[in-house]
Parts: sequence; structure tokens; C-alpha cells
Amino acid sequence: MSDAVQIHFSSLIPPERQAAVLEAPHFVRWRDGLCARFDVRRIDVHDVVMFGTRVGFIFAVADALHDGRPVPGAAMLRGDSVSVLLVLTCPGEAPRTVLTQEARVPIACPDLLALPAGMLDGGEFVSTALRELSEEVGVDLKVRKTDLVLLDTVWLSPGGTDEAIALYYAELEVRAEALHAMDGRHTGLANEHENIRLHVLSLHDLPTIGRTDAKTVLSYHLYLARKGKVGKINGDFPVDT
Repeated sequence: MSDAVQIHFSSLIPPERQAAVLEAPHFVRWRDGLCARFDVRRIDVHDVVMFGTRVGFIFAVADALHDGRPVPGAAMLRGDSVSVLLVLTCPGEAPRTVLTQEARVPIACPDLLALPAGMLDGGEFVSTALRELSEEVGVDLKVRKTDLVLLDTVWLSPGGTDEAIALYYAELEVRAEALHAMDGRHTGLANEHENIRLHVLSLHDLPTIGRTDAKTVLSYHLYLARKGKVGKINGDFPVDT
């Protein structure tokens, strides 16, 4: 049982922060799931990164066995996330999408282009998706709960982190003026040090933007498969079969 597992904290983590970790939803889920499926003898919490007053990243190592054999136990716990592929259409024009350009320190990239996305922070997938679109894209793009369609939910890097991401898309008709207003817009929450610039581009230009992240590439191809548009390849651009 999870209550019987010894959990040890680094001496650098103060008692009040230890208590917050033990109550954090992503830690509780990980601990309970681990103890239900493995023989867990001990969990060591080495560090925790706070996002304001909220527990963010947790760096832990589990002393765990599976089928009587030790398994790698290091994990960075951060909880789940959500992203949205926007498919925006104007009458008579090719569909467009919106990417965010943002600095990403873990990969030493100052200008990564990727889909709008965010962490759940204890909320639900759909409500988080709507919140992130409002924060990162703008409130003038009216996306409703019923507009969001789930493509899939996948683990991003199960060898190192617990994070699963729900991949959504939304198809919307917009005016050309709205597209022009979004392109180049600066967004993001200043209190979370977000500095985001939006880029509006042709949906089928996504494979040509250079290195991006897994959610962006996967969402694009899952969307094409969902719409039945995976077939002949003309250069880099999928076309209808």
C-alpha cells in the first residue's frame, strides 16, 4: 500500500514544502500508481521546483522492483498537459493554423515554434485547453468546448517523466482580418515569465517549419489521418487521395 512506502526528502527541502509535495495531485497519482504495479521499497524526493505557490516539477527516485528485479527509478514529475491544433478557414482559402514562438531553456532554443499548449494544474483537459487558447492566442478567437475534438492522449517521454498530453484540434471559420490581427501578436502571462509571439501559417506548411516538438508533428499527422487525407505525397505536402 502507498501509505506504507517510505518517502524520504532531501535536507534542502523545507518541511512545509515536503507537505505540499505529499498533497500535490501529480505526486499522489504517481506514487499510488507505482505502488499498485511495482514492489516499491522507498521513494527519495531530491528536489522540487515551485511555480509560485503551486508545486511544479518534482525530482524523485524510486527503489522499485518488477518481477523481482530492480528497474530504473528516476522520474521528473510534472503532471499532464494539453495542446490544440487550430484549423482556421476563410472562404476560398487554404486552411491555416496558429503556432506559438517561445523560448525553451531545456532544449536551449530561444524561438521554438509549436502548438498552443499548457499544463493541467489540477484542472480538466478541456477547460485547460480553453484557458490556454485564451492566454496564448487571445480572447477574440471564440473557441467553445464543443469545438474541441480529441485526437489522442500520449506519454511524451515515459523513460523520464510522468507527463501525458491530450492532443485536441478545433476547426473554425474566421475572417481574414482576424488572421491578420493574430499574426505577430505578443501574448503570454507576465507573472509566469511567458513571452509568446504568434505565427499564422498554412496548415500544410507545418512539416516544413524545421525542428519543432512532438505534439505539433503528431497532431498534424493524426489530424490528416482523422480527416482521411493521408495518401499521395507531393513534395512535403500531403494531398487528398
